[in-house]
Amino acid sequence: MYVEIAIGSPSSRGTLVSVEDYWDILYEQSPGIAMYRSVFLYDEEAIKFINKSGSIKNFVGKRYIDEIPIDIDRGQQTDEYTQQQAQFVLFELQELGLKEENYQVYFSGTGYHINISGKCFNIEPSQDLPYILKQTMKDLIDYKIDLSVYTKSAIIRSPHSFNTKSSLYKIPLTSMELNTLKPEQILSKAQTRELNSAISTLTGDGSLEQYVKKEVPEVRAMQAVQEPRNVVPCVQTMYKKGPTQGNRNNTLLRMASHFRRHGIPSDATKASLLHWNNNQLNPQIVIDKVEATYNHGYQYGCKDSIMSEYCDPKCVYYKHKDYLVDVHTREQLQEQLEERLSTDYTGKSIDLAKSFGLKDKDCTIYPGELVTIFGPTGSNKTTLAQNIVLGYDFKDDVITPEWQLPTLFLSLELSGHYMHRRNLQIVSGLNKDAVNEDVHQIGVDYASQLQHLTIQTIATQPEAIAKKIKEMQPSVVVIDYIDLLECPPHLRGEYEQVRYISHYLSNLAVNMDIIIIQISQVSRDYSRNEILDIYAGKGSGAIENASRKVIGINGRQDNTAKEVSLFKNSDGDLFNVNLNWTPSFRLPKVG
Repeated sequence: MYVEIAIGSPSSRGTLVSVEDYWDILYEQSPGIAMYRSVFLYDEEAIKFINKSGSIKNFVGKRYIDEIPIDIDRGQQTDEYTQQQAQFVLFELQELGLKEENYQVYFSGTGYHINISGKCFNIEPSQDLPYILKQTMKDLIDYKIDLSVYTKSAIIRSPHSFNTKSSLYKIPLTSMELNTLKPEQILSKAQTRELNSAISTLTGDGSLEQYVKKEVPEVRAMQAVQEPRNVVPCVQTMYKKGPTQGNRNNTLLRMASHFRRHGIPSDATKASLLHWNNNQLNPQIVIDKVEATYNHGYQYGCKDSIMSEYCDPKCVYYKHKDYLVDVHTREQLQEQLEERLSTDYTGKSIDLAKSFGLKDKDCTIYPGELVTIFGPTGSNKTTLAQNIVLGYDFKDDVITPEWQLPTLFLSLELSGHYMHRRNLQIVSGLNKDAVNEDVHQIGVDYASQLQHLTIQTIATQPEAIAKKIKEMQPSVVVIDYIDLLECPPHLRGEYEQVRYISHYLSNLAVNMDIIIIQISQVSRDYSRNEILDIYAGKGSGAIENASRKVIGINGRQDNTAKEVSLFKNSDGDLFNVNLNWTPSFRLPKVG
């Protein structure tokens, strides 16, 4: 059996070693080095695949499991709460009949891992193993655990490995230690790498085999998917709701019409709606309805009685109803607030506090917000925006792929190939010369870290940006910079033009439920005086009024020292950090 390893950073993955060699390699690592291993094991078929492709990512062959991890992530919770959650999970496992020799508890450096012997479940090796395991663990554990650890290419921190974010080690704990030690005592133990700390050799006797979910549906979900919820959400609601007796035929026609209008082949529509039907209607009725819709071109609009029942103001086609949107009853406002507070924004938001390594700060950019970055010429405004959307960890100087969101970057000043080279420099940590010398291989090696990013370099009007967003459905849009956008000819003066663009983009962010980052220059007076505050942006007053967050970056072009300040945060905290520009275009935090 083979296991995939990554030494130093998850981005260095791609090496398969035997399980026996894995432990030797782990213990040979110097203190202060991070190391990861794949959750799943592989056979010779995977070796051939990775030698040919260079990555295990798209491998669809058989996978094996030796130890099944349960990941209790700390996230934004306290150390006390996280430990309590781990104690609850362990108690639940013990109630299911697990014994000490069946599991091993770890403090991961931030949260907790509980590894269970795969022999407790006796899940057969297969290409469906990741899905089966995810569904099994989801139903087995009542408490919130991180299910992303069961994706087919998931990796997890190795025991005795260094956690660069917390500067602590992943250490084994006994169940007694988990239940009796205080959080500060566990943190103290994790400050040193104690290789003599015992790691149990896990055994199992199939005691949890009865809980294995062996059924694998044709349509499955392995990870959270960002659905295009602002594109005809009424149809998405119909699909998610499933067939409702008394309305199934009419609902089916509306969905088939929607698929046809968006160019989906009829066979694909049949497959999708047969799955939606879940054997309620006679399958032949579903097929007949789809074919009739495609042959006769049935179309249904916003005023259709069924479509309007599920109408959503976030829809990109929700027009000419602005007056009604602004009027909400107390009940509607309460419902909207509860929905907002209960929504999981993981994979949809940008946590600036986490990016800059700031503790106890509420600085998260949510969908629906316009953010402005301004600064004088040479202050690296564009670089700051690139660092943010590329998932750069300013504190630990690493790229964090989990922070990357689908992004449309409108580079109206710099050419596409130049922006691409800068992006390669940032994700690789290499300077210009190093990238130029081996640009092809570096492009291949770091392609996965740029797949979320699309760049457009044509100057355009704000209305054209809206059209492009509808077409591409990004989560984040960066406009570099707004001074180059075209305004209606009747607008005279800098203030009126900036006001028009900023308010247009602010409304666009709200209606499209996306994050928009606009980049702007500072006014001449502020640029001359080398002073920066919330009033420094061009068209001052217009920018701060329209933006939910205003970020200033200051520094001379001939000096690598930069200062970043969050001048406005409508619903959170402000901050000020010092950064240092590097030849790789990274902006690591100073201190």
